[in-house]
Amino acid sequence: MATLEHRLPIGLIGCGGMAKVLARAANRLPRARVVRVCDVSAEAAQAFAQELGVPHTTDPGEVLADPAILAVIVATPNFTHADLVVRAAAAGKHIFCEKPLALTTADADRMVAATRAAGVHLVVGQVLRYLPVFHHIKRLIDEGTIGTPFAMRTSRLGGWGSVPPWRNRRETSGGPLFEVNAHELDYMRFILGEPETVYATGTRRVVDTVDHEDTAFVTLTFQGGGHAVLHTSIGAALGGYSGVIQGTEGTLNWTCWPDSLEWKRLDGAGGKLAGKEALPAPDAHEREIAHLVDAVLDGTPPGITGADGRAVVAMAEAAVCSMQTGQPVRLG
Repeated sequence: MATLEHRLPIGLIGCGGMAKVLARAANRLPRARVVRVCDVSAEAAQAFAQELGVPHTTDPGEVLADPAILAVIVATPNFTHADLVVRAAAAGKHIFCEKPLALTTADADRMVAATRAAGVHLVVGQVLRYLPVFHHIKRLIDEGTIGTPFAMRTSRLGGWGSVPPWRNRRETSGGPLFEVNAHELDYMRFILGEPETVYATGTRRVVDTVDHEDTAFVTLTFQGGGHAVLHTSIGAALGGYSGVIQGTEGTLNWTCWPDSLEWKRLDGAGGKLAGKEALPAPDAHEREIAHLVDAVLDGTPPGITGADGRAVVAMAEAAVCSMQTGQPVRLG
């Protein structure tokens, strides 16, 4: 176990639910320690600071000006990410930014350029890759179990519930394709490669508190010849999370809530994994924060970069554009 003097000192900007998850994960790592927290709500900052036993502030500038802090976690509302990341880069801080990286490709480009100019690492919180079912999907694909994947469908349906006001506006959240489905879009790219075209349709039929779609279908093609479809809704009375990946040598089906994974090859061989014990995986949030820690302390290239985050923003932005114009959008 590293001593406190040998742990990466991290400042936390944002003390909401996901920010707390990320900070606690960082503190479980042997080489990281959150040393100061910040939130615009003095009450939220003070409460979480007491839990961690660290100082707090309501001013991000105080965190960024602290020479003892080498890295920051930015886990604030979506519309604030771009300016905070650019400021952090200018202050010489390495950065972990919760998804989505930004709400426009222009802002994402600005963020990536700022971190490159400052010579700091930018890691984006696309944690879905590391959750148990998805961890094992990638393992099976890498082992060649279903051959080369070329078709993918994901369905993520649920309710919106009571959310902070900023999540109800496209201007501040981006809508569900940014706020929720940045995860699924990233995973599709993770499996199928670089996206080429996006066509989407969407509607608002159930959730009257939002100014964006509550249900959408997104169809994507990929440079290697792959195809993917996403069905998403924040207005479904009966929720569910499932998908299928078709490969050249077999097919893989999965569900979450509960977790299960089943596959069958064209030659008849197959298998199934279901439940936590059958789907072991390292803690997903620790794993994503470790990308930043290892990059800063060891120079290890992080597994999820600003470029990855930018690609997801481009996919979501193209889908919204397609919904608004009725036309497919070509990426790149």
